[in-house]
Order: sequence, then structure tokens, then C-alpha cells
Amino acid sequence: MTGPSPVPEFESLRFLWNCAADYGADGEVPEDAPLGVEHLSHLLRVYNSAMGGGLGFAIEVNEEFRLRRAVDAARYLGLVGLAELLEDLIARYGDDAYAESRDSDLVTILGQRDEHLEAAFRAKAAESPADFGLS
Repeated sequence: MTGPSPVPEFESLRFLWNCAADYGADGEVPEDAPLGVEHLSHLLRVYNSAMGGGLGFAIEVNEEFRLRRAVDAARYLGLVGLAELLEDLIARYGDDAYAESRDSDLVTILGQRDEHLEAAFRAKAAESPADFGLS
């Protein structure tokens, strides 16, 4: 992974977010990606699937191991409620109707504009910049 150039923090975080989103979409994280970017990519894969078609769709298109990675990533970022929601969906893996019924819970956990996800990412990057290749 090519590290961020020396630009303002906001741009560095945006760059890292976009890299993680791309890795999540691809389903593969480069071996040299920082730990925080790896976790974020696993979470964004499931998150972006849910934003594209709801939790039922996210469960349908992501294998169970990917969902478990997203659980670990949510815990890493301090999003315990999201981790618990994903664990509940894993326990009922394959029940798309149940997953769809939990869409409003996702909004409650992440906020109307997903501000809690972004805030958790920013807080973790500030707390552990080396995990994101920022130190």
C-alpha cells in the first residue's frame, strides 16, 4: 500500500477510508496494509453491501467469514452495538427476512448519516495512528 502523502490530516484520513473501501470492494487487502486499514476494509465491505441493498443483501452477498471479520473490525473500532448486531445476524445466517428487519437498528447504531462509523474511525486513528500508517 502506498502511504498517504504529507497532507492535512483530513485528507490523509479520507485517503485511508477510500483505500479501505476499495480493498473491501475487492475482497482482498494487501499484505502490507496497516492493521487499522485492514479492519476498516473488512467492515466497509459489509457496510457498503448493506447501504446498497440492506442488511438482507449484505448477508446474502458476504460469506460468514467476511461477516466475522466485520464483527472483529467493529469491536476494534469500538462499535460494540454494531458488532453485536452482526453477531446476531451471523447466528441467523441465511435468514434474509430477519436481516432485513434489522435495517432500522443499523441506522440507530451508525446514525442517520453514518456519523458514528466515521467518528469511530477518526477516534481510532487518533488513538492508534501507527495502526493506520500515520505515525
